Amino acid sequence: MITLYDCATAPSPRRARLLLAAKGIAHETVEIDLRSGEQMGESFRQINPQCTVPALRTEEGQLLTDNASIAAYLEARFPE
Repeated sequence: MITLYDCATAPSPRRARLLLAAKGIAHETVEIDLRSGEQMGESFRQINPQCTVPALRTEEGQLLTDNASIAAYLEARFPE
């Protein structure tokens, strides 16, 4: 299952959310609370050492940490 690490109030993850929705791709969403600094905590740092959202864990286990790589992966994996 694809997992999107997201923050609903942050503008950057919006592109990844929109692309997943437009393509109808089933995924799990994990909310990261940027206001409380959750992205800097050890548990999220183990997921994404860059401490940024969006981050997308692919079905193959790869972690993508920017909108350009997320969009390229989703377009290649789900071209329809």
